[in-house]
Amino acid sequence: MLARLDELTGPVEVGKFYLVPTVRAKWMPYGVRDWPIIGPQHNDKHCLDFEHTHYHLDARFMPSWHGHHCEWYWSHVAVSPMQAKRGLNAGGFPPVVWKRRECKRLENPQTDALFKRAAESKTFQCLHADYVGRQAKHDGRGWVCPHRSVPLADHAPVDGVIRCPLHFMRIDASTGKVLASEVPSQ
Repeated sequence: MLARLDELTGPVEVGKFYLVPTVRAKWMPYGVRDWPIIGPQHNDKHCLDFEHTHYHLDARFMPSWHGHHCEWYWSHVAVSPMQAKRGLNAGGFPPVVWKRRECKRLENPQTDALFKRAAESKTFQCLHADYVGRQAKHDGRGWVCPHRSVPLADHAPVDGVIRCPLHFMRIDASTGKVLASEVPSQ
């Protein structure tokens, strides 16, 4: 029997199959498919000024699109969520369906660059400032990001830090405290 992502107590493994939450909807410019998602449906009006209801895509289970510039594609996966707005999934999203998907990578290949850009962004600095020092909850399996309640048990720590892929929050893997963004030195 395949493990559901929301039941894991440790990081996913590349090459293994899991039951992954998916939503059948249109994601620009790639069309209608059963897209792997991470986190709840939400909007980001506060700080990020993004009012459209959306889901974030889970890069760990996304296909690689040949013929597309890798950096552009993976940045798009992270910062261009699947939206419900006029002309694009205008009727809203269907229910989440758990589907068998292969883990293709441990995180978005552009994660380091994305976290760097978020640390330099005024809008993300605003969002992160609201959470620095807060305690993440532990759900018995692992830490849960305090911003959108994303379970992070299936994300491997890097240098003692769990990185939430939704909005680039950094959480201390041993204490669960939200850490400040790492602003690169000039």
